[in-house]
Amino acid sequence: MGLKRPGGRRLTYANVTSTIALVIAVGGGSAFAASRLITGHEIAKGTITAANIKSHSLLASNFKRGQLPRGPVGATGATGGTGATGATGATGATGAAGSAIAYGTMVINGAGNPAFGASTVGFSTVTEPQANVFCVGIPPGAGSIQPVISDAGGNNNAVFSLASPQQCSGEYEVVQESGVPISSGEGFVIMIP
Repeated sequence: MGLKRPGGRRLTYANVTSTIALVIAVGGGSAFAASRLITGHEIAKGTITAANIKSHSLLASNFKRGQLPRGPVGATGATGGTGATGATGATGATGAAGSAIAYGTMVINGAGNPAFGASTVGFSTVTEPQANVFCVGIPPGAGSIQPVISDAGGNNNAVFSLASPQQCSGEYEVVQESGVPISSGEGFVIMIP
């Protein structure tokens, strides 16, 4: 007993079963196989070789740090121009006069005596009553203003400071603190703001 199809033939169980089997074999089988792809957890270690991997399909991020060799060092880039140095610019205008009352550099001269340099302003006298003690005349207008003192350089790296006058009555008393006598060309810078 089967169902009657248009055209007179009857559908039998065998016809229906074979049609379903054909549909599964042609379309459904590949769908079933696609849903059953293997994963990385199912692959045994060491079974995939370079021959199994498609060429140019891996990225640098697929490798551990240090596994890929570094490429060669690139050429050094171009530097700035190698032309001649440009002309010197014009000298700027002279700046406004400073507001310091007095300033200057005191050094031991070639004769071993303390003396102020030529660019000193306001200071005129300096004496050395004993080694490392310098008496500096107070310039007009300085009154009781304390000077700023620093090392003028040289090999000694001397440390100078203002002391209470013991040797220098009515003058600034500048003492070289290290006790090592300063030599020719060494001294201090003094300024009254």
